[in-house]
Amino acid sequence: MAAKQITNAFPIVKKPNRGQKSMKDSDQLPSTSTHDQAAVDSIDDLQILKNFDLTLEFGPCTGITRLERWERAQKHGLNPPDEVKDILLKNKDEEYQMCLWKDYEI
Repeated sequence: MAAKQITNAFPIVKKPNRGQKSMKDSDQLPSTSTHDQAAVDSIDDLQILKNFDLTLEFGPCTGITRLERWERAQKHGLNPPDEVKDILLKNKDEEYQMCLWKDYEI
């Protein structure tokens, strides 16, 4: 009976040489439409705002809008990200203006 070897259980995968491009490098992503790009940007903006809500460095966020919190942090010299203010001024929707905890009572 032949001894089992680990190479029998796992197939050998050859990697390309350093000079060769792999299939993944040569593939290009399809271009996204402007609607798809807007949806991705919206998700990115909401993630930035969520991170701002979760950063305790800028003070509590319940009971006030994100813009009020940003302005309060700026007034106290806490240097909140300018990117957050830009997002808030660009989007007037409640989803953007109110903090992450808006649905919970204090």
